Amino acid sequence: MELLKKIDTIFEEVKIETKNLENATSKEEEIESLKEILDALMRGARQVQEKLDLYNERRYR
Repeated sequence: MELLKKIDTIFEEVKIETKNLENATSKEEEIESLKEILDALMRGARQVQEKLDLYNERRYR
């Protein structure tokens, strides 16, 4: 399923940014990693919400 591939991609992005956060040497790098993690999670939440909305639209027609 396409959605699962997108979610897997987001998980991979979060893993990479988590490693970047662990290896950060300054507050700016930590903040940047946290912003990237938040961005990936928000994108994933939007995609899941869109899929749920499509499902509900079809269900109630």
